[in-house]
Amino acid sequence: MKGGLRDRLIQSLLLAGFFFLFSTMVFSSFSMRQPMEVAINYSLATVQILAVLITLFLGLNLLSREIESRAGHGVLTQPLSRSAYVLGKFFGLMLLCCIVVAFLALCAVIGVLLVRAGTPNAPLILWENFGLSLMGILLISLLLGAASLLFCAVATSAILPFLATIAIWVIGNSTQTVKNYLDANIADQAMTPQLKAIITGAYYVFPNLSLLDFKVYAIYGLPLAAAQVGFALTYGLAYTIVLLTLATRLFQTRDML
Repeated sequence: MKGGLRDRLIQSLLLAGFFFLFSTMVFSSFSMRQPMEVAINYSLATVQILAVLITLFLGLNLLSREIESRAGHGVLTQPLSRSAYVLGKFFGLMLLCCIVVAFLALCAVIGVLLVRAGTPNAPLILWENFGLSLMGILLISLLLGAASLLFCAVATSAILPFLATIAIWVIGNSTQTVKNYLDANIADQAMTPQLKAIITGAYYVFPNLSLLDFKVYAIYGLPLAAAQVGFALTYGLAYTIVLLTLATRLFQTRDML
């Protein structure tokens, strides 16, 4: 925990988040008709980007660099299972992610409130949707952290887990859009059946991070069904547990010599 908080990169990202989230008033002023929508969109998007970046670098530092430098070998020689070692790393990452997201969320709320105070006849903000958006961001960060630990458990280079986790993030944000495109039968003539089968398989294998993205409901104050929220949170938690299970199993069989 202390090493993560002292990391210069993490501190720089937090300071950047503090600055950009308080600049919400500046960016919201670019829109004369919808300043509140711009403020909420800008603040939540900034929280998400910074939270994901911090998770990526933390996941890289927690396990991969310790294996490369053999710093964790002393711990593994103690009466501690490798599964407990990996899970301990994840729960430390989870606690740090909660602290980071809570700090960024506070900055986002203050920024939105400042814009609301300076906007006459400001629309009502559905704070419950705002909070669910932040919860979705946190769950996305934890899922990516588990994916990073999974890749660190098998990779021999520190950069490979980083790049692989970024790929998971990019693909996870795209699968739902591509699936909707295929379901609309627009691409029937442009894609071969084999390519459509591959894309459909990727949709079910890779995490669908769009399910955990509630920003549009917070921006426009749209109603959000409890069943939809419950399914999304259950899906995110289940996928994270699967990744952690795979990470612990693979790390148990890894040769540390």
